[in-house]
Amino acid sequence: MALLTIVCLAAASTPTHEDLRASPWRLRTYGDYPFVFISYGGAWNDAYQRAAHEAREQQLLTPTWDDPDFAHPAESAATEWAWNVKPEGATREECHAWLREFFDGRRRLRAHSNAPMPDGIPFYTLTGHSWYSPYGARWAGDLIGLEVGENIIAMQAQIAFLRGAARQNALPFYVQMSQWYGGTIPLFEEGEDEDTPHQLDEAAVLEGISKGGIAIPNGGHAPSLLARMWHVAWLAGAAIVCPENCQQNFFTGTQAENWGKPADERVPLSPIGERAQRFMRLITEHPDIGTPYTPFAVMLDETAGFNGFPLTQPGPWNVLEPTWADRQISLFWEVAFPRSMYLDFLPGVDEELSNRRLVASPYGDTFDTLLSDAPAEMLAAYPALFLVGPHRLEGGMVERLREYVDAGGKLFATYDHDLPDGLAPRYGTPPERLPNPMDTVRWFTPPHWGASEETLRSRKAGLTYEPYEREFMTSLRETLEGLVGSHLPVRVEGDVEYLVNRTSGGWLVGLVNSYGVTKGRMTHVSLDTTQTRDVRITLRNGGIHAASEWVEGDALAVVDGVVGLTVPPGETRIVALVASPD
Repeated sequence: MALLTIVCLAAASTPTHEDLRASPWRLRTYGDYPFVFISYGGAWNDAYQRAAHEAREQQLLTPTWDDPDFAHPAESAATEWAWNVKPEGATREECHAWLREFFDGRRRLRAHSNAPMPDGIPFYTLTGHSWYSPYGARWAGDLIGLEVGENIIAMQAQIAFLRGAARQNALPFYVQMSQWYGGTIPLFEEGEDEDTPHQLDEAAVLEGISKGGIAIPNGGHAPSLLARMWHVAWLAGAAIVCPENCQQNFFTGTQAENWGKPADERVPLSPIGERAQRFMRLITEHPDIGTPYTPFAVMLDETAGFNGFPLTQPGPWNVLEPTWADRQISLFWEVAFPRSMYLDFLPGVDEELSNRRLVASPYGDTFDTLLSDAPAEMLAAYPALFLVGPHRLEGGMVERLREYVDAGGKLFATYDHDLPDGLAPRYGTPPERLPNPMDTVRWFTPPHWGASEETLRSRKAGLTYEPYEREFMTSLRETLEGLVGSHLPVRVEGDVEYLVNRTSGGWLVGLVNSYGVTKGRMTHVSLDTTQTRDVRITLRNGGIHAASEWVEGDALAVVDGVVGLTVPPGETRIVALVASPD
């Protein structure tokens, strides 16, 4: 009976809240909390007693350190594992096996100390630049995590990997926002805003970066970007969100200055701390976000070894020669989340700004990534399933795909996938329009260290898409556009990032405007107030009875079935829709 319930979801246009809560999509929390906002895994009373006291008094974090029953998970030395590791193998299968053994060895040791992991403590794996969340989920235990921010690209696509892995392996997930940016972290003085400019000694800053990093005024990411990432991870279904190094960057001044103050004296908050305080108020007032609604599954072969780090993303497992099928994975995510994959980016020519960390997409943040061993009942939770990258199509996979299609699911495959005729519509570039031979070198970010300006300009020119790549992307866009109308019950008009969650009363829509906020690694925030976005929200099937906005606490008017609002530059708005009775 459970299988029948799940199978029906694939064919249903608007599954109920109860359907989703009973499906593999159900929200998985950690401990007895609907959501946890806390820095790092340990009990803060051990290392940051004064910071913990301040966070409690000013309501900046979830005070799990006061809960004797909360099992703080521990990082092993597998933290940030494998983004720059080169497996010893000549095939995908050999590299997969080598990395599994490497991971198991790292898992046994505590992070930063190389001491053995203590018994009885929940373990979580955390990927940084690596896109190996699906493998961490298969090989680890209690919680899987992802670091974003820092110099890490494509948060939305990485969340698709993380959430899909969590759902496929029935695990809660964790997202850690790093304020590090190009080797700098922020340092605020009392009374400063994020747009307060400073004259910096660039040579001194670069020297500090070369020694491992430096805390400076105008350093790190924009506070609004960190806050947007917190909201996105929360609405995406994270059980824990970690504001990294918040014991320092939530407050003005230095830790040495702050922690000597009497316990009854409040430490002034930085712009990051002020945003954390507002975020905590929001999640406390609204503990139920429903179920993240992601109708589009992207399936990779278990041995694909895709890693989206900009310098290596075409090369499977960082070491193998890429094929056209590998390149299509990068192109897929570039279509889903435009400009987030940095395929057009060349260090030394392009300045890395934060306005590509979260991007608007016409398809919403509505994708999950699965590995090819996902069981039939897992596949059936998704109305649409895309095969991407190289696939072996072994071990009964074709039979599982046929079962999925017979249950009402829509399967899409590229021209590379050897499937029986009629099982799946094709998207991408037909083989007769591919170049032979194919220049695979141009898929890699060209070398830039020590190159002349003329050489860099020449290499930058090579980053443009070839006709066969543009055809692949156009075909995929057309396919996705057709699916959005039939499988996203909420229509969002407006150039913003959006997330959709199913609730007991209707729908929750997160709106993120990342336009108008520009920041370099040692510059103040430049805010373009003209970049406000006007947004219209409707339901495709049925009307809207009432609507409200959570962040500002406003009731919203519903006019002829439409909810309209504006989202300021760099800000998030969350709209709760109550559907009209049938």
